[in-house]
Amino acid sequence: MAELNCIGIDGCRAGWVAATRDGVTVHEALGALLEQLDVLSQPSVVAIDMPIGLAATGQRACDAEARRRLGTARGNSVFWTATRGAVYVPGDDRDPRSAHTEASRANIANAAGGVSAQAFNLFPKIREVDALLATSPALQGVIFEVHPELAFAAWNAEAPHTLRPMPHPKKSGLGAYDRLRLVFDRYGRDAFEQTRQHHATTRVADDDIADAYAALYSAERIARGAHVTLPHHPAPRDETGLPMRICF
Repeated sequence: MAELNCIGIDGCRAGWVAATRDGVTVHEALGALLEQLDVLSQPSVVAIDMPIGLAATGQRACDAEARRRLGTARGNSVFWTATRGAVYVPGDDRDPRSAHTEASRANIANAAGGVSAQAFNLFPKIREVDALLATSPALQGVIFEVHPELAFAAWNAEAPHTLRPMPHPKKSGLGAYDRLRLVFDRYGRDAFEQTRQHHATTRVADDDIADAYAALYSAERIARGAHVTLPHHPAPRDETGLPMRICF
């Protein structure tokens, strides 16, 4: 069997940052990034830190299970994914505060509670992923939702099906050190250093690059069939047919 093209992707202020064994790529648009990385021209596994599959009502079971698995240490790093109606609620882009309020109202009406500021800020990228999967169905079997803290917890444990959540938040000095230590030990540091030379930290932060590598770690586990899926199979699907699951 041919070796799979494994890619890990995280969102950033510049757009998207992707990590592979060959290096790090940054692009404004997800579709163009995937095209640049030849995702559809060769067997690929793409792991992305962005919700895929949006519930009509209530909270996604995969989010609840991920938070439970990560415990008090890192569980709060898993944002509750808003319902489809909230993500697509009409709003005025010139007035983000009003749009956030309307999204929260829609989410509460859909029995999923209010929308945090962090979760609301993900809406444009969630819509970008959702639209890409709708217009390019071939990608639905290629792209998997992951979460970097689950990846790092599995990576840190160094044992199959075991989690050891990172002890420090990723934005802290110790947290950044711990995560980059794992990245450098497994993938080297050259690509990280090159990315730092070409992209300002205000556009591609250190933790964006680290999270892309965490997604790559999960992509490689998926390619080997060594990953865990939350919730256990079969994953529930949203109204468009997309699975609501998180893999690591």
